[in-house]
Amino acid sequence: MSEQHKSAWWALGALLAVGMVAAAFVLGTQFKNFRQPGTITVKGLAEAPYQADVAQWEVGVSIWGADYGIAMNAAKAETDKLQAFLNRQGFMAADISVNPLRVNEHREEYRDDEGRYHTRRNGFVATQALIVNSRDLPRIQQALAELQNLKAQNDAFTFEQPQYLLSNLENIKRDLIAKATADAQVRAEEFAKTGKVKVGMMRSASQGAFNILAANSSDNDDVDYGGTYDKRTVDKQVRLVVTIEYGID
Repeated sequence: MSEQHKSAWWALGALLAVGMVAAAFVLGTQFKNFRQPGTITVKGLAEAPYQADVAQWEVGVSIWGADYGIAMNAAKAETDKLQAFLNRQGFMAADISVNPLRVNEHREEYRDDEGRYHTRRNGFVATQALIVNSRDLPRIQQALAELQNLKAQNDAFTFEQPQYLLSNLENIKRDLIAKATADAQVRAEEFAKTGKVKVGMMRSASQGAFNILAANSSDNDDVDYGGTYDKRTVDKQVRLVVTIEYGID
C-alpha cells in the first residue's frame, strides 16, 4: 500500500473516532435531559376528636328446657318479657331487631365410676337475640343499668356491652384525608429546605391506617395499612395517615 493510501486510511479513522465521541456526547446529553427528576416520600397525619352518635346493643334470652318444646316455649315467653322491658325503657319496635330463635341440644360432662370423663345430652337450650339501635345514647346507658339489676331476678336474660359508633365515617375520612395531605405537603417542604431543593408535583398518594381510638388512648401507631375501631367508648380520637410521593426540582 502506498504512503498516499495509508494517509487516507488514517484520516478516515480519525474522522470516525471523532464522530463516535461526538455522537456519544450528544446521546449522553439527551439521556441526561430525559432522566426523571428525584422524588421524596413523606407521611401526613391528621387526627381529631369525635363523639359516637349511634349505639348498637345486643340483649337476649338463654334458657334450658327438658325437651325441645319446653325450651322453645320458655324462650318465647322470656323474649316477650324482654321486649316489654325495652318498651318501658322508651324503645320502639323500629329500634329493635329480633333474631331467629335457636334451640340446640345441651350436652354436659360427667365422670363415670372409673374416673373417666364423658358427655351426654341433657335437655335443650333455646336462645334468642334482640339488637337495639338508637341515637339516644343516655337512654341506652340507662337501660343497661336497669337490665343489670333485672338479671339478678331473672337469669334467663343476657346482654352485651353497647357498641358506640360513628355514623358519618365517610365524611370524617374525607375531612381527615384533606388535613393529612396538607400535613404531608408541609413535611415535604421542610425536607426540601434541608436539601436545598423545591417540592414539585405530587406523583402518588395512598391512604394508610385509619384508627378510631378511645379518647384517652396512648396508641401512636401510624402503619401503612389496616386500622382499629374502638366501639366501647363514646368519646373517640380518630387518626388517619397518608403516604405521598412528590417530585423534587
